[in-house]
Amino acid sequence: MVRELTGGAGADVAFECAGVNAVLDTMLDAVRPGAVVVNVSIWGAPATVDMQKLVLKEIDLRGTIAYVRDHPAVIRMVQEGKLDLKPFITGRIAVEDLVEQGFGTLINHKDTAVKVLVHR
Repeated sequence: MVRELTGGAGADVAFECAGVNAVLDTMLDAVRPGAVVVNVSIWGAPATVDMQKLVLKEIDLRGTIAYVRDHPAVIRMVQEGKLDLKPFITGRIAVEDLVEQGFGTLINHKDTAVKVLVHR
């Protein structure tokens, strides 16, 4: 989809926020040569990176943590409708089901349960 939206070029910058190998691999396919991929996730296990994709596309892979100063700007972008978070939500669960179902979903379905929204 990213390639379609960019006329086949790929994204200039991508943020890995799931800590899931399948997401990272898809992201490396979705970015343009010379792109910057920023890892924000805290991984539960070592990541597997296709070094051929990284080298042949000259992708700049960076790690980052705790940019608290950016949160107000991101929240404002969501409020203004400039950033749609719906595509990132892979599941929804009621707060009363969080312990019984929510953690099991995140632990047992790491490759598909990326971001589960907890609601009242």
